[in-house]
Amino acid sequence: MKAGLRQRSRGQSMVEYSVVTAALLGFTVLGWPFLVQLLNGLHRYFSSIYYIIQSPVP
Repeated sequence: MKAGLRQRSRGQSMVEYSVVTAALLGFTVLGWPFLVQLLNGLHRYFSSIYYIIQSPVP
């Protein structure tokens, strides 16, 4: 009885682990274009700050 219960709980944990892993990978793949746009926006923002700091006009 205990061996069957232990085997079943181990199988349940493996299923939960695989579902969580698949969800994280799925959200990463779906969110990739957003992350690329976010990084491009941050690059433009910091480039504009450095341009303002280094401009010769006071």
